[in-house]
Amino acid sequence: MLHVRPMTPGDLDPVFDLQCRAHTPDYHESRAALASRFARGRKHCFVAELGHHAVAYLLAHPWAGDPPVLHHPLPAAVQAEHLFLHDLAVLPEARGAGAAAALIAALEKQGRRDGFGEIRLVALVNAVGFWQRLGWKPLPGARLDRSYGVGARVKTRAIG
Repeated sequence: MLHVRPMTPGDLDPVFDLQCRAHTPDYHESRAALASRFARGRKHCFVAELGHHAVAYLLAHPWAGDPPVLHHPLPAAVQAEHLFLHDLAVLPEARGAGAAAALIAALEKQGRRDGFGEIRLVALVNAVGFWQRLGWKPLPGARLDRSYGVGARVKTRAIG
């Protein structure tokens, strides 16, 4: 049975390993970069487990303006305007178990509690259709650093 829980500092090494299994090498971020996102968004980061094994995670944090640059730790505090869903990764063997939907629901619930009305993300070229099917819309005028690659798009969705 799938269980979603808040991420803890002890999850950072398993999350790093899961990232390396779920994403292509161009999108592997350092432990320091992942830790900076977790530190900024502790209440907005979650892990999904099957049994007692992490099979998916979601890293999100409060943010303002255009998406942060990939592969670099976040800068010191920024004024928060929205939540930024930095990464959602699901291991191939866990796809179809509902982990993505459960993690997004946990983020939206916490975002509502914290008074956020919007979540933004960057859909990489191979995931644009996935996010569209989940109701995410293009964000006109958003600037995107080249670290996200060709074809990536900024998406937004109101927290319902």
